[in-house]
Amino acid sequence: MEKVKKGIGFLPLIFIIIFLGLYFAYQNGYYERVTRDKILLTNKSIEQFEQDVSEGKDVTIEDYLEEEKNYSTKTSKISLTLSSKLENMLDKGIKYLFRKLSSMVE
Repeated sequence: MEKVKKGIGFLPLIFIIIFLGLYFAYQNGYYERVTRDKILLTNKSIEQFEQDVSEGKDVTIEDYLEEEKNYSTKTSKISLTLSSKLENMLDKGIKYLFRKLSSMVE
């Protein structure tokens, strides 16, 4: 029972860590930025393709494919690392909690 009380004492700290991880991921907006950049590049490629076809140029798909660039920042890398570690920690904590609860029920 003493271990359960100690585990419950860490819950506020865990919630704060979860909040901070989600907050940084939201504020960073990395996924939205990458998606927006891909859409812009695709629209530009389509416009260039249509212009080249109308001018009668010989076109191939390789001319319009863009190399994928990495737009990650230090903040996004930290957020990703933090969220991965948080996910692992929560997974282990929940498994531990359910193991303890199941042993109490038996």
